[in-house]
Amino acid sequence: MKRLEETWNLDLIPNVLASWGIVPDEVSPISANGNRHWRVRRSNDEFVLRMYRRGQTDSSIRYELDLLQCLRSRGWPVATAVEGMATVDSGLVFVLFPLLPGRSYANETTEQRRRRGRILAELHRDLSAITGVGQRSGWQRSDEVVQPVPARGLVRGDLVCRLTQHLEHVADRLYVAGASSFPTGIIHGDLIAQNLLFQDEKLSGVIDFDSVHLDLKAVDVACARRSGADEVVRGYLEILPLAESELGCLDDLWRASVLRYALQVLGREVVTGTEASELEWCLRQIEKTRAFER
Repeated sequence: MKRLEETWNLDLIPNVLASWGIVPDEVSPISANGNRHWRVRRSNDEFVLRMYRRGQTDSSIRYELDLLQCLRSRGWPVATAVEGMATVDSGLVFVLFPLLPGRSYANETTEQRRRRGRILAELHRDLSAITGVGQRSGWQRSDEVVQPVPARGLVRGDLVCRLTQHLEHVADRLYVAGASSFPTGIIHGDLIAQNLLFQDEKLSGVIDFDSVHLDLKAVDVACARRSGADEVVRGYLEILPLAESELGCLDDLWRASVLRYALQVLGREVVTGTEASELEWCLRQIEKTRAFER
């Protein structure tokens, strides 16, 4: 793994950065899960270089970048791409972003969770004002994530069986609740604490729009709440309302989002032991999630 990382840094990254006329003073890896990221320093300027995971189409990437431009024009502290995309011979796509200042809260307090909910509601208000944007290529709404679970590679049969049962039960409950009629809009898709940056207690960055797409608005609240951060929901409700039917489905909307990811893993040509561990994470998330406490 170390040898591969060294190859990325020494061989490919400088050539990619040359697309933007950048000769870096320092490049260091940030993350390697899903999309890969590197922190790039040139003199007093700092950037984040993202390599999109394989399978992302140009139209899907452009969807994200265009929405970031719209939000930036409305005053949101988001990072917009530096002069578009760079594609290397192997088909990998890179985008360069300015590094936003600030840090996320490592351990949120009750009030900080409420604040995150309020920020999400304010984000929804501005996203709702952006018109003419349809569904992102390759995505569908969470209530539409209903399909047979493929058994692939090294995945144990009991994993597939349990995922299938959860998918069927979640789909049935969302159907009974009338989730397909819930209000829709463009959502962030993963507004967890790590994706908000603060500097001197002021919001300085909203990051990781990798999951932005058209979905039920309540899904965004469910994904921010995850398995049970109810204060996020209460903060959201201080700004925008949610119907009782939406509140009653937050647990299953989060489960549907987790199942979406599980289906993506199972849809790969080969499912390795590492990916089987990701499926086990999905099952833990699904099974520990509880209903929202009003």
